[in-house]
Amino acid sequence: MNTFLHTAFKTIQAFIMIVCIGMSPGLLFGQGLVNNGGSIVLVSNSNIYIAGGSSGDYVSQASGSITPSASSTITLEGDWTNNSPNVAFTADGGGVVLAGNAQSIGGSAATAFYNLSLAGNGIKTLAVNSTTVGGQATFTGILSVGSSTLDLNSNRLDITNSAVGAITRSSGYIISETNAAVNPSIIRWYHRTVGGSKVYPFGVSGSYIPFTFNITTAMTNAAAYVDVSTRTSPSNNQPWAGLSNVAAVSHMYSPNVPYNDGTIPAVIDRWWDITNSHPVTANATFSYRGSENTLNALYSPGFIGAQYWNGTGWMPDNAVIGNAAVVTSGVGSVTASNLSTFCPWVLSAVLSPLPVELSKLEVNCVNNSIVIDWCTASESNNSFFTVEQSVNGTDFNVIGKVFGNGTSSEKHCYQYVSSSVGDVNYFRLGQTDGNGRVTYSKVIMTDACDKKNGSAVIANNGTKQVGVILSGSERITGG
Repeated sequence: MNTFLHTAFKTIQAFIMIVCIGMSPGLLFGQGLVNNGGSIVLVSNSNIYIAGGSSGDYVSQASGSITPSASSTITLEGDWTNNSPNVAFTADGGGVVLAGNAQSIGGSAATAFYNLSLAGNGIKTLAVNSTTVGGQATFTGILSVGSSTLDLNSNRLDITNSAVGAITRSSGYIISETNAAVNPSIIRWYHRTVGGSKVYPFGVSGSYIPFTFNITTAMTNAAAYVDVSTRTSPSNNQPWAGLSNVAAVSHMYSPNVPYNDGTIPAVIDRWWDITNSHPVTANATFSYRGSENTLNALYSPGFIGAQYWNGTGWMPDNAVIGNAAVVTSGVGSVTASNLSTFCPWVLSAVLSPLPVELSKLEVNCVNNSIVIDWCTASESNNSFFTVEQSVNGTDFNVIGKVFGNGTSSEKHCYQYVSSSVGDVNYFRLGQTDGNGRVTYSKVIMTDACDKKNGSAVIANNGTKQVGVILSGSERITGG
C-alpha cells in the first residue's frame, strides 16, 4: 500500500490514502490540504472535507491535479488556490463546495470547475482571470450561487454550459462593479448554438439587478459566447465607457437637453458592456437600482428606454429601444427587443413617448399661414401642448400654447395657426404633463407657403427628404 501511494502521489502534504482507494465515503482534513505535484483520484462517492475555517485551504502546486468521479465532492472552508500549470482537474465530474466565510478562488493558474457551489457566509472573491465553471468537455456542470455573493473582482468568469439553467441562485448574486472605462469584471457565457432566456445574476449592495439575454436567433458557432459586465459610478456616469469592441464614448448629448451633456438629466447612472463573439439576436432586459436614477425633475417621473454606442453616436438616433416607467426606489427594468448590436448600453429618457396617444398630426398652408392640426386618441395627465418652430431643425422656439384635456380616453382635436412663415420651417409638439415633464413629437418640415397658389412642400415623415407639392386645401399626415 505504501509503495502504491508513493508512486501515485509523489508528495502530498496530507493523509489522502483512504480517499484514493475508495474505502470511505468521506475524509476530513483539519488544517488544509496541499497537493505538491501529486495526482488525487476520487472514486465513486468519495468526498473530501477541508475544515479549519480560514486555514482550511486547498492548494495545488507543481503539477498537482485531481481526477474526479461523477459523484465526488470537495468541500472546503478556506481558499482554493491553483498554482499548477494546469486547470486543476483532469476531467469533468463531481463538484467543489465553498462552505466557509470569506473565501477566494485564486492562484497563478485558472481552475476549470465542473460543478461549483457557493455556501457558508461572507463574500466569495474571484482572484484569477478566466476561471471556468461547467466543464472542459461535456459542458454540463452548474454554478450554484445559492444565497451567497461572488465578487468578480476585476476578473472574468467563464460559464461553459450553454443551458438556460447553467447558473442557479436563491437570494445570492454576482458583483460586477469595477468602475473602469472598460469593466474587466465580466461573465462570459458560452451560449454556443443554444437559444433561450439566459440570466446573468448581477447584484450590488443587497440589490439583485439581473441582466437577461433572451436569445431569439441563436449563434451558429460551437464556441460562441456573449460577455456582459455592468457598473454604476460614484456620480454622473463617470468614467464614460472606454474602448471595448467599439470606440470610446465621446459624448452623452441628449436632444432633451440641447447642447448639454445628458449624463445626469437624461441617463440612468449604470453602464452595460455587452460583447458578442458571433452574430446573435436577442431581447435584453436591463435592471437598475432606483438610487441610480439621476434624471432631473423633468424626466425622473417619466419613461426610459435603451440606447447603444456605435463608436460615433448613440443609437437609435434620437430614439430609444423599449419603454418602461422609471423608478426612484427599489429596482426597475427595461426590456429592449430584437437587439443585434452590442456594447456599450445605457438607459435614457431621450425622446420618451408622449403621455398622449397621437392619432393625427397634420400641417397645411391656408391663406399664406401654416395651420397645424393634431388629434389624440387618449390622454394621461395632459396639462398643455406647446407648438414649437425652428428654422434649422435643432433650435426650437415656442410659438404657441394649447391646453390639453387632462386624462381622457376620448378623441380630442386641436389646431394652431402660425403666421410666421420662413423659407423653411420645422415644427414639433411639446407636451407637458401635470408633473411638469415635457416630451416631444417627431419633427415635421415644410417649405414656405407659396403666396401665389397657396401650396406647401411637406417633408415625408419629418425627415429632410422633400415630398410632394400639395394645394392649400389638401393635407398630409405626419404622425
